[in-house]
Amino acid sequence: MFKKAYLIATVLISIIIISLFFTENGRASEKIALSEEEETFIEEHPIIEIGIDPLFVPFEFLDRDGEYKGITADYLALLEARTGLTFKVRKNLTWPETYEKALSHEIPMLSAISRTKDREQYFIFSKAYYHFKRVIVTRTDEKGIQGIEDLSGSLVAVQKGSSHHSYLLGFPNINLSLYDSVEDALTAVANGTEAAFVGNLATTNYLIQNSALTNLKFTAFEADKNLGIHFAVRKDWPVLIGILNKALDTITDEERMEIASRWISVSSEPDFGPFLRIIALIGAIALMILGVSFYWILKLKREVKYREETQLELEAAKMEAEEANDFKSSFLARMSHEVRTPLNAIVGMSYLLRKTEITLTQRTYIDRITQASNNMLSIINDILDYAKIEKGKVELEITSFSLDQVIQNVISIVSYKIDEQGIGLRLIKDSKVPNWFLGDGKRLEQILLNLMNNASKFTQKGEVLLEIRLLAREGSKYHLCFTVEDTGIGMNDTQISRLFVPFTQADSTITRRFGGSGLGLSIVKHLVELMHGTIEVYSTENEGSTFSVKITLPVDEGRQDQYSRRLSSSQFKDIRTLVLEKNGASMNLIESYLRSFGMQCELTTSEKSALSILENGAKPFAGQIHLLILDYDAPKNGGLQFAKEIYENSRITVKPKILLLVPMMREELFDEVKNYPVHLAIGKPIIPSVLLDGIVDLFEAKATTGIHEEVQLYQGKEGMKMRKSVLLVEDNKTNQLIAKSLLSRIGVDTIVASDGLQGVDLFKEHQKAIGLVLMDLHMPVMNGFESAEIIRALDKEVPIVAMTADVVLGVKEKCKKHGMNHFISKPFDPDDFIRQVAAFLDETEGSFKRNMLLDVPSGLKSMGGNELLYLEVLREYLKENQEFLSELDRVIKSRAYEEAEHLIHKLKSSSGSIGAKEIYDYCVKFQKVLQDGKDIDILMYKSDFTGLFQRLLVEIQYYVEK
Repeated sequence: MFKKAYLIATVLISIIIISLFFTENGRASEKIALSEEEETFIEEHPIIEIGIDPLFVPFEFLDRDGEYKGITADYLALLEARTGLTFKVRKNLTWPETYEKALSHEIPMLSAISRTKDREQYFIFSKAYYHFKRVIVTRTDEKGIQGIEDLSGSLVAVQKGSSHHSYLLGFPNINLSLYDSVEDALTAVANGTEAAFVGNLATTNYLIQNSALTNLKFTAFEADKNLGIHFAVRKDWPVLIGILNKALDTITDEERMEIASRWISVSSEPDFGPFLRIIALIGAIALMILGVSFYWILKLKREVKYREETQLELEAAKMEAEEANDFKSSFLARMSHEVRTPLNAIVGMSYLLRKTEITLTQRTYIDRITQASNNMLSIINDILDYAKIEKGKVELEITSFSLDQVIQNVISIVSYKIDEQGIGLRLIKDSKVPNWFLGDGKRLEQILLNLMNNASKFTQKGEVLLEIRLLAREGSKYHLCFTVEDTGIGMNDTQISRLFVPFTQADSTITRRFGGSGLGLSIVKHLVELMHGTIEVYSTENEGSTFSVKITLPVDEGRQDQYSRRLSSSQFKDIRTLVLEKNGASMNLIESYLRSFGMQCELTTSEKSALSILENGAKPFAGQIHLLILDYDAPKNGGLQFAKEIYENSRITVKPKILLLVPMMREELFDEVKNYPVHLAIGKPIIPSVLLDGIVDLFEAKATTGIHEEVQLYQGKEGMKMRKSVLLVEDNKTNQLIAKSLLSRIGVDTIVASDGLQGVDLFKEHQKAIGLVLMDLHMPVMNGFESAEIIRALDKEVPIVAMTADVVLGVKEKCKKHGMNHFISKPFDPDDFIRQVAAFLDETEGSFKRNMLLDVPSGLKSMGGNELLYLEVLREYLKENQEFLSELDRVIKSRAYEEAEHLIHKLKSSSGSIGAKEIYDYCVKFQKVLQDGKDIDILMYKSDFTGLFQRLLVEIQYYVEK
């Protein structure tokens, strides 16, 4: 009886399942019913271009052959069969680019996108065809993150423009780090750059399995929420959404499960839907009870597993705490080395480039690169030393420094940003404030640079003001106030209260709009307090902010006395100056500077008035103008053209010297100056000591012999070689090139090794010839510590100097322990590097100085002692011969030796007249070689001549500039 009932039940269940199967397959095969409007739409738009995220695995991606693959691709294939539409994929775009083009309707449909309130403004969405869960991904050793609330205050990676990005914007206490791809973000978490990543489980799991990122784990949150993947269509195509939804309705559960199993290998929650329907049809309530029981058993197992993991985490907590400090030290050392090494290349290459034949504009750009590199180095040091700042272990380096030089460095760096913003920059320095002080000039520069960078970053219109005022004086101590004022976005009281909290910005939106870590002002406050000063902030929202730093600095009396004597020199007393400046505030500032120099001046904002004053200068009682300070933007046609008009004006019988004020970011004008009657050009905003140096240069002839001191280039004498060579052990090719180039300038031969083991071998081979070892610390095969220890065992006397980008505590001590005598930190100052090498090679600096090719006294003598005429001749010599070497190279390559001889003959004559006797003698020899016509001899002479002539041009350029 029981067997018969069992047989009947089995037949009934089979009939029901077969019935359901054929019903579903019937739905799958049937053609969807379309309205007339929908059929018309398909006829008008048979091909629909779709935008994809090429890295959104496993939903959609492009394989190595460029084929469109993934879950979404399979769904689109089904939709094409159901609707008759053809979906064409737009390739060669990133997801942010695709999304932007979809917003502009250039791409009408997006294939895999989550639905958010923000996106509903621009698109209409289909039904969800796939659901996923949102997860947090951390390293497996991360135990403190169990939910979204644990991410508060942390830096979290997320894909830019994704639904997760929009979701996290709703948590203002979470700082976001945006990535173009999920794979890059996961890699950043795996290597410790980021703390966590938020994304969907399917994509994350797929990438982890395929990228072998084994140190990552998932943490689910909002477990009850399933997020959907939709098709999104431009808002004016609602008909297409209707078609897509109808087609999606025809896709069976079996088809969906087949697609999912093809791409998703991670275990997920089982879908009991189909089984529950079968159970409901046959009334198997027992199976429902079994299912519920299974669910609770599974949940209990998970709870037990969670408790076991928690216990293990508690046991490992102490060990992790002990390892954390070691990891931090290791990370800082690695970070320091990795950043400082390329920075050393920038500084070194800039130095070498500056020694070549370049224009004034190029020299200005190189100076800015050097200044910015030094500033970047300071920022790196700040980040690495922040822990020491918090513990009060940072010490100030008290040295003599020029306040004007500090201001000049700050302005040089921030001027690019200010010009980019299209805002103004004003500088006001109280004339009663001295120039030379005792203190940490680098830290003061860092404080002002942080404040000026912030002011320029948050100011979209208006101006930024830097003002230095004297508050009071107590003997040799000066109480100063540095004020940075802007007309930017301003702040409210709540934002001001959070301003100096590390890694916190005034508002979470500021990071997204303007960038930054929120560390700068915190460091500023620490440094100001370290200088026993105070910092105050005043701000009005949407009107601007003012930062006031008050510190006390002792004056460097010796250097300030020299500076003051220079100001009080009688040579300025009789110099009458005319200032043509369009801005009244700038004009008054220049006047205060000139008065402090002891100079007489007249002011005007009108070029007509300026011409009138100059024309009347020769008349009795009118007073001759000796110096015209000319703002480039003041005359209608520009300052250069106005200078030309002055010198062509016959009514101006006594021509003044012209000092041109060049606007920020107009460095090209420095090269144009030489084509106009302008005697000197300096950049704005005006810094007192720079203005003073310029005036002194212009009128120095009144107080001096008129002959500039010879420039002593820091190079070995021609033909001289050092008695000892230097062994350079360095794996970085760029640093090898820089060090070799610097050492060759002082006549030092260099033996190069690319790793520590090779360095030991070369030292053994050339031990007698080596007088110094320069040792990098981090190298392949054998590091610098091991190599130095072996070399020290071989030779107890040879100096070994460590060259490294590591600046963490203990490195210097470790170097000494391994036998190294000295420590040079990268990036190094090239001149200082040369001096230190010279000292270790036991040679005096005097032996490194090269006799100049340009004999200034001899050249002046040929000009009858007239230095102005000599300078004019030198300028013309430079102008005529800028392309000489290129022309000589061209004619020699074409074997036109007669034409080459003519060029050398012409150069010989002009070189002799300016005092370049060595070039003159070489030209005589070169002419004879060219007449003989022997190719090998000509090429050898040309090679030597090229080096000599390049040196001469550099010396002339230097002399003319000074």
